[in-house]
This record gives sequence, structure tokens and C-alpha cells, in this order.
Amino acid sequence: MKTKENTEFDSVNSNKAKNETLTTELHFELLKQYAWFSSALFGAIIIMLQLKVVEIGNDVYVSLGCLGLSIFFSLVGQDYIVDSLLEGKDIYKITKAMKLIRVTSLILIGLGPGYFVACLL
Repeated sequence: MKTKENTEFDSVNSNKAKNETLTTELHFELLKQYAWFSSALFGAIIIMLQLKVVEIGNDVYVSLGCLGLSIFFSLVGQDYIVDSLLEGKDIYKITKAMKLIRVTSLILIGLGPGYFVACLL
């Protein structure tokens, strides 16, 4: 016969497992969105080059480099999540590394177009 304490314990463990799964999925999806957004910005700069709105120069290379690195870090983060799960780690054990990867990718997303626009003005 299940007691009230056992039922609450099962409920807590069930919620903890659901939260872990949701957190992992959200991290993976966020990194996927970062990579997608960086790719879109990368493409926008390439289109401006093709339309001769801007001339190719160091500012374009720096901007494309930042966006390319953002894509790279996002993909590395996704791969890191998958590898960690395959090794049996949960998302809470890799939070510091994931935060570093996310913040680095996001900073590069801001630096790429920011530098590009600053050089246009």
C-alpha cells in the first residue's frame, strides 16, 4: 500500500525528470535558434555584398567571422548536449559549460552585425 509520503516522493521525482527533459530541450532549441539567426544575418550581409550596397573589406570579414563563430559555438553546444546525454550526464551537471557557450554565441551575434553597421556609418 502506498503511503502519502511515497506518492509525494514519486511526484517530486517525476516532476524533476520532466524539468530536466524540458530544460535540455530548451537549451538545444535555443542554440538552434542562435545558429539560425546568425545564418540569416550572415546571408543578409552576403546579399548586400552581391547587390554592391557595401564593398568588401575588413569590416565585412570581421562581421562574417563573428557570425560564423556564433554558428560554430551554437553547433558545438548542441553536440556537447548530445554527447553529455549519451554519457549519462544530466543538463544540471553541464550548466556552466552551457552558459559559457550560450553567452559566447549570443555576444558574437551582437558583435557581428553591430560592427558591420558601425562601419557603414
